[in-house]
Amino acid sequence: MRLILSLLISCLIISTISSQQVADPADVGMSKERLARLDAVMHSYVDKEMLSGVQTAIMRRGELVHFDSYGYEDMDTEDPIKENSIWRIYSMTKPIVSVGLMMLYEQGLFQLDDPVARYIPAFKDMQVYHEGEGLKPAENPIRIVDILRHTSGIGYGWGRGTYVDSVYQSVDFFSMKTTEELNEVLASAPLYFEPGTAWRYGLSVDISGRLIEVLSGMPLDEYLDQKILAPLGMNDTSFEVPDDKEDRFVSNYQPQQDGSLKLIDHPSWSPYTKEVTHFSGGGGLVSTTPDYLRFCQMLINEGELDGNRILSPKTIELMTDNHTEGIQHHPGGPVVLPAMGNDFGLGFSIVTDLAETRATGSEGIYGWGGLAGTFFRIDPEEELIYIMMIQLVPNAHLKARARFQTMVYQALIE
Repeated sequence: MRLILSLLISCLIISTISSQQVADPADVGMSKERLARLDAVMHSYVDKEMLSGVQTAIMRRGELVHFDSYGYEDMDTEDPIKENSIWRIYSMTKPIVSVGLMMLYEQGLFQLDDPVARYIPAFKDMQVYHEGEGLKPAENPIRIVDILRHTSGIGYGWGRGTYVDSVYQSVDFFSMKTTEELNEVLASAPLYFEPGTAWRYGLSVDISGRLIEVLSGMPLDEYLDQKILAPLGMNDTSFEVPDDKEDRFVSNYQPQQDGSLKLIDHPSWSPYTKEVTHFSGGGGLVSTTPDYLRFCQMLINEGELDGNRILSPKTIELMTDNHTEGIQHHPGGPVVLPAMGNDFGLGFSIVTDLAETRATGSEGIYGWGGLAGTFFRIDPEEELIYIMMIQLVPNAHLKARARFQTMVYQALIE
């Protein structure tokens, strides 16, 4: 009965999409029958109660050819996933903030090789930890290019229990009251390595968010809203879920050893539904699938959507080029790049060797994902955008992102 109800809900949601009509997949070289395979795979996660709900969307050649919602915003109430359900996108915030920073680059306010300390003095005298030797003054400054491509020497404290890991783990960066406060505390922590010499995922884009505030003279939330979100019509993307949208906010879950899902963040007590003063450039936004599709459309359209120019085509080209060629990853943490055919641009991962990824796709695919399993990719060669939204922390054991990507590409027939 639960499966039948969910299928009816899914069909109802698709039939009520008004903002973008779902086109016939055959018109853009995709198979409706093969897209049904995608639904079967993604729905199975919900049917087996491995996920509370899932939403997927695909655009090709400018046409929305797939939009599917399945499952529940909350497993207890069984409120169905809606077309405009609101999801914690966590690190899918990073590409938006990176675009925001590059808009200021286009205004001539900085160059990529500029030291961050020129604009945020707290980062002037950084120290690097050397195993067996302790802390030493950094020889290289952290440059703006380093915070955009994660070569700053800054991490998240994920690792094998090193000294720097312990320093990060002793501080709750996410309890900071403002973006400025986080940056001040972060600047006092040691670096994992000399800036520019390795890649390590971390809080670098939270520095980008503060840099936007310094250069623009605006709080990050206001800047993003005025310069990106409002112009693109991303009306449900924000750092805080207002009261009148709380009924669309999806609950977040954690898998348990017995296979059950534990509720870890509910709209009624979520920090996202309280007053937010710390606007995390690295992971603070919530969004909807239709909203994030518009952001992706702007990117694949080389910086423009519906007459609103966000970036120039050449800046998009720069951001989606490989900026980590020859740079090795720094060990530690669950996110390891450059590796497995992926390198990094300015705000996005980039597929540079398709065979090495062990995945169907194209060289030149770019995108990123979020902590709770949200995922997007843009394939310029195939004129393709695909997005998956789930809410599960952690989620790597599901391999949902890889399976979703496989099912997207197997549906291409020309």
